[in-house]
Amino acid sequence: TDYKHRSFGEAYGVLIKELQLDMRAIFILDANNTIQYVEYLKEMTDHPDYEAALNALRELI
Repeated sequence: TDYKHRSFGEAYGVLIKELQLDMRAIFILDANNTIQYVEYLKEMTDHPDYEAALNALRELI
C-alpha cells in the first residue's frame, strides 16, 4: 500500500494528487529492475489486459 507516504505513486507516475490515490496500473520489471511493460488504467473499475501482461512476463522468464 502507498497510503501514508505516496512515494510509490509519485515515483511511478500513478498518483492522482487531487484524490491522494494511486491509479490502477501494472508494471513488469526485468531482473535489472528496468520496466519492461506498463499499463495504466483510466478508471479504477477497469480491468487490465491480463493476457498482454502475462505475455510480457512470459517473455522475461
